[in-house]
Amino acid sequence: MLVERMGYWSGSESLAEMHVYEALGNLARMGLDVVMEFNNFVENLDIDIRTIGSLYQKLYGQKQRIEETKMLVMEYLVRLGSALNNKDIYVNLALSLDRTVQLIDGAAYRLYMYVAYGFKLDEELYSGVKDFIKRLIEEYRILYEGLSKLRFDPKKTLQSMEQVVKIESDLDMKYREIELDLFKKLSSNIPALMLLKEAIDFIEDVADVIKESAEGVRYLALHRVTTLA
Repeated sequence: MLVERMGYWSGSESLAEMHVYEALGNLARMGLDVVMEFNNFVENLDIDIRTIGSLYQKLYGQKQRIEETKMLVMEYLVRLGSALNNKDIYVNLALSLDRTVQLIDGAAYRLYMYVAYGFKLDEELYSGVKDFIKRLIEEYRILYEGLSKLRFDPKKTLQSMEQVVKIESDLDMKYREIELDLFKKLSSNIPALMLLKEAIDFIEDVADVIKESAEGVRYLALHRVTTLA
C-alpha cells in the first residue's frame, strides 16, 4: 500500500509540491508548539511576575522563529511561480498559520500587561479563558493532523476540517459568554476591562483564523480527492 501511495505521489505531484506540503506541515507543527506554550503561559498567570515574564519571552522567541520560517516558505513559493498548482491556496495557508501565532503573541502580551499592572484575575473569568484555550488547542491539533494526512488520505482530512468548523462554532458561543461575564465583572475598572477584552478578542480571532486555515486545507483535500477518483 505504501509503495502504491508513493508511486501515485511521484507520478501525479511534482517534487516542488511535496516540498511545499512538508514546509506547511512543519509550519503548522511549530504553530502547535506555540499554542501549547500559550496554554502553559495562561495556566501560570497567577504566579510571580518574573516567571510570567520569562514564559512570555519564550513564547515571543517561538513567534520570531515561525516568522522566519514563514518567510522562507513564501520565498520558495515565489521562486516556484505559476508552475505550482494552487499556489494562492498555499500562500494563504502559510499566511494564516503565521497570523495565528501573531494573534497568540498579541493575546499573551496583553495578559502579561494585565498582571504586570497588578490587576487581579477573577477566578470565574480565568477559568473560562483557560477552558476556551483548551478547546482552541483541540481545534488547532485537528487542523494540524488533518494537514498531515492530506497527502495520502484526503478524505480523512475532509472529516478533520469539518470538526474544526464545528469547534470554531462552539468557541464562538463560548466567547460570547466570556465577553458578557467580562463586562459584568470589570465594568468599574476600565483599564483592566480594556486589556482583558483585547486579550480575549485576540484569542477568539485565533479560532477564526484556524477555521480560515481549515477552509484552505479543505480545498486542497477536495482537489486531491478528485484527482484520486
